[in-house]
Amino acid sequence: MSALLRPSLAFAPTAADTVALGTSRKGGGPDVPDGFVWPVHRGRALDFLLQINLADLPGTPTGLDLPATGVLSFFYDAHEQPWGYEPEHRTGHRVFLFDADTLLERRPPPDEALALVPSALSFEPGLRLPHRESAEGERVGTWMAQHGLDWDEHREEAYFELTAAVAAHHAGAGQPLHALGGPAHNVQGDMQMEAQLVTHGLSCGDGTAYKDPRRPALEREREQWQLLLQLDSADDDAMWGDSGMLYFWVRRQDLAARDLSQTWVALQSC
Repeated sequence: MSALLRPSLAFAPTAADTVALGTSRKGGGPDVPDGFVWPVHRGRALDFLLQINLADLPGTPTGLDLPATGVLSFFYDAHEQPWGYEPEHRTGHRVFLFDADTLLERRPPPDEALALVPSALSFEPGLRLPHRESAEGERVGTWMAQHGLDWDEHREEAYFELTAAVAAHHAGAGQPLHALGGPAHNVQGDMQMEAQLVTHGLSCGDGTAYKDPRRPALEREREQWQLLLQLDSADDDAMWGDSGMLYFWVRRQDLAARDLSQTWVALQSC
């Protein structure tokens, strides 16, 4: 089982009297370069969630091809909370990679935007197991079948419990399961396939995308999608759906090209 463990970087809000321009933090307003245009979705300004200065990371693996420097900035429509299963949800989020040396000001959120509680961020390296309902999780099932095993109810429950225990252990006691990179801690099913279908213009809301004749060809590329960021719900801050999670996904080739204009977001909730 240890061969399935993958690196991830857990992070959590921490108290700080002041947070300097360009440093990693959640809430408040983003630190932006000159000429920054606030992103909108259906005429409403997106909400600023957090920014991560890559120079603040501890230098441990995340499974992501990230540059050594720069500031990742994450925005989402926290009012409408698009789930990501329709192509038109694409504009419900944005991710930017800013050059840290070009950040000139801390832009206050628009009046109607959700203002998350401002805080600094701390990072801890950790490990995670792939979710049962993911491309890598499916390979676990293939390995089991080759050894005369199957996913019966007992084994599925045991694997889900182990996956949750590993994620909780590496997040720290009592901390939300926020993470940069690594396997997603799914609340529901596979998101890589959903990302691949939706970003090619197919609707997953009514299930027709999974019956589309283009699916087999698209499915071969679903593992190009990897988790960039995972945000858990927190009682004293933001709630995603009914205590769910928010996931930002990026294709490997886009991240390698430092192009974050084609990311995809998913919200999963019980």
